[in-house]
Amino acid sequence: MKLLIVDDETRTRELLRSHIDWEEIGIDEVRTAHNGVKALSEIQDWLPEIILCDVRMPKMDGIEFAHQYRLSAPQGKIIFLSGYSDKEYLKSAIHLRALTYIEKPVNPVEVRSAVEAAVLLCLEEKKKFTVELQVQKDIDQSLPYLRQEMVRKLISNPASPHVGPAIENQETFLLPLKGPYTVAAANLYWKGIAHPEDFSLHQNIILDMINRSQRFSSLQVIAGFNWHNQLVLIIPGRFGNAYRDGRGTIEELFSELSQIAGEAIELRLGIGSSAGSLMEIPEAYNDAVRISAFQYYHDQNIIFFDSIGPSGSIDTHWDEVRRLRNHLRKGEIEEAKAALKEWTRYARTCMDLDILRLKDTYFQFMLAITETAVQLNLVEHTEDTERRYVWKEIDNIPSLNALEKYVMNAMDELFTAGLGEPKDVNIRKMQMIIRYIHANFHTSGFTIRAIADHVQFSETYLCAYFKKQQGQTIKEYITDVRINKAKELLGDMSMKLFEITVQLGFTDAGYFTTFFKRYVGCTPSEYRERILR
Repeated sequence: MKLLIVDDETRTRELLRSHIDWEEIGIDEVRTAHNGVKALSEIQDWLPEIILCDVRMPKMDGIEFAHQYRLSAPQGKIIFLSGYSDKEYLKSAIHLRALTYIEKPVNPVEVRSAVEAAVLLCLEEKKKFTVELQVQKDIDQSLPYLRQEMVRKLISNPASPHVGPAIENQETFLLPLKGPYTVAAANLYWKGIAHPEDFSLHQNIILDMINRSQRFSSLQVIAGFNWHNQLVLIIPGRFGNAYRDGRGTIEELFSELSQIAGEAIELRLGIGSSAGSLMEIPEAYNDAVRISAFQYYHDQNIIFFDSIGPSGSIDTHWDEVRRLRNHLRKGEIEEAKAALKEWTRYARTCMDLDILRLKDTYFQFMLAITETAVQLNLVEHTEDTERRYVWKEIDNIPSLNALEKYVMNAMDELFTAGLGEPKDVNIRKMQMIIRYIHANFHTSGFTIRAIADHVQFSETYLCAYFKKQQGQTIKEYITDVRINKAKELLGDMSMKLFEITVQLGFTDAGYFTTFFKRYVGCTPSEYRERILR
């Protein structure tokens, strides 16, 4: 802690500086100044917590200096020294929140005691401030989850006895106590294999960024994920499809939400009906979920509830699956495509709002396509893991048009693309793939999707094509590349393990160790010991 002694008397300054053991009471550094002007220059770069200051000094007295000091250190501690019992001075000292007042001639014991009290007060205030900062940090970190829980309560049971009292705390829950409210539901589609196994981490990041957004806060919007990984927004006010009804505000929210979600996620936002009160929010939420499902049949980023039409249900027609399979067996690719287009027209007339059920019908077509390709020896046998991979791709397709295109591309790639091409064309393609893997396997943006984009294949076709040409899966090949490179780097004894980890594209040395041991049978350190032998 720092102490500045300001006094125009040299003897007093030196007495106070030299004859008190400041370190013993927690003062680490002591400086002096002979008037207020000099003291102001001292505090510019070196801001002391405690000031021991004479009142009567030439050029600038202690009262004026203290005023200036207070501007830069509102919580600083001031102890005045004076030989004058002046009532006006005492009033100024009170106004400046002086800690105490010591009459001259000074008594070092009394000064030491006053400064020690100031030190203890500073320490107590710092401790309190640290606690308050931690409490505020904890509150800030918990706000997204508190608001998510409130969203879940409001869309399921707003009559809960806990909702009413909690919503009155507008600092926490933002929403005004009276409606109307508009409920929106956003579907998040992960592009390519960026789709994470665990949604929770990404959801927490998105909620935290929404919580920090000035736009969302100013509109008093609260957000939370429902139990089906949809992002639900509760927005004060009524919003409709026309700009005069607030569409512009919804577009601004969507734009910021897209930036928050990031490039790896494609966002679709369904705007439900308005709720006049908290009790009507569950109905408005159900409307938002319905319109977000209805949106699957429209290639629009934002769709409003008044756009919704009649809907039915759709189930897999096995005769249609068999018909498509028979066309493929006979080499009637165009006829198979026509059958798929016919199914898409039928799906659009059904307008089933159970999107998983709709996707399953196309998944069955995909299974028929891949199984037929295996029977015709166009690709290797399809394992269960590859089936899950296909479903993962289908589950992240954001519209019916894109879903049809995905299955169409699979037919093209498995039954026509590259299969009739000369051998040297396939060799060049494999060279492109392998060179790309070797050049980029260690980079942060390296994915199977990135490889597929580089050679203009879909991920599904790339996996099948690579296995047919190379005799192993592309994932197995990438693993071999990483292991061989790891062995090469481990042979350089000057390289540290974390440096090797980075060069191989891993973010965590512990994960690299686990990966290496799984495929080599020993840890990187054990492998090095074997080399040294």
